[in-house]
Amino acid sequence: MQTQKRLELDPPYQRKSVWTYKDKQFFLDTIFNNYPCPAVYLQKENTAKGPLYNVVDGKQRLSTVLDFYAGKLRIGKDFSVPRLRGKKFTDIHDDDKSHFYNYIFMVEQIRSETEVDWGEVFQRVNKNQKKLGDQELRHARFDGWLINRAEKEADGEAFWRNVGVSSRAKSARMKDVEFISILMLVLLEEDYVGFPQSHIDELYAKYDFEEDQLPENEVGLEESDASEWLEVDFTKEKLKRFEDKFAKARGLLKSLEDTNNCISKHKRRITTDLYSLWAAIVFEEKIIKADPKRLAAKYNEFISGVYLAYEKVKNDESIEHLDPDVQVYFYNSTGAATEVELRKKRSRALIAFLSK
Repeated sequence: MQTQKRLELDPPYQRKSVWTYKDKQFFLDTIFNNYPCPAVYLQKENTAKGPLYNVVDGKQRLSTVLDFYAGKLRIGKDFSVPRLRGKKFTDIHDDDKSHFYNYIFMVEQIRSETEVDWGEVFQRVNKNQKKLGDQELRHARFDGWLINRAEKEADGEAFWRNVGVSSRAKSARMKDVEFISILMLVLLEEDYVGFPQSHIDELYAKYDFEEDQLPENEVGLEESDASEWLEVDFTKEKLKRFEDKFAKARGLLKSLEDTNNCISKHKRRITTDLYSLWAAIVFEEKIIKADPKRLAAKYNEFISGVYLAYEKVKNDESIEHLDPDVQVYFYNSTGAATEVELRKKRSRALIAFLSK
């Protein structure tokens, strides 16, 4: 079907593929050990060029098979079948190729004689995943450096509990880990990230490596085969730079909080405001170099102004007399506040105020 262009892996309702290298290796292991896998769901669509089969569920499994067959994927060095380790499809013995060809997929074809919302069908097929929150699903799925580092930070660093990022309720649903990992990703990606959830999944896949597997530096990266399994050019040297920057940024937050409790006293919208402050610290060098006591006083003044704006608008009062940067921040904190452009505008308004 694929060679005849009869297979559509990306119908509009399909999620983006976020399978990691380890996910793909695990599925190849399933195939070569002849273990069963869940059924693939296809929806047949009659077109002018003939039948087209839309993948409702099973995209990542089929993509792994097609990528391995096309030579885009190499079997890992720790694969459960020793003779296959380090090989691409063209390198394996004919008997193993036959085993690969003969692996049986259970296929369910979904038919309908009437107009159907196939996006709804997709959601129903995948409904079991909705029982857990997004971060809980990541916890079940990923086991690499990023998620382990974020969970360690949430469990071991009292600062996050002190300012309201972490609590018993938030920890139960792993909301604290999710937020801390987003702050880490802002630093790693050097960009305003964290929305939508599907993009967070993609970034988790990108950093789902084991720390001890990383090459030491760029030279080691070029000389090793790490580029074949790493989703990002990352080394132990870069990891150390990240840890240094993260510790410095967190240290400044602690200093601000220790000065006048300017973070914890304004925790009604803790994730929105702390994200903005974190971005200001990470992206503006003069902020992280500023005197902590002065910065704490300025931040407290700014966020107090934003809270005042909320109260005034709630009471149908004008906020025109408030600082222009406070107004910009307030107006970009309402509605879809997690959108990237709104996050940028809030952070820039905060930077402008803190720099005065």
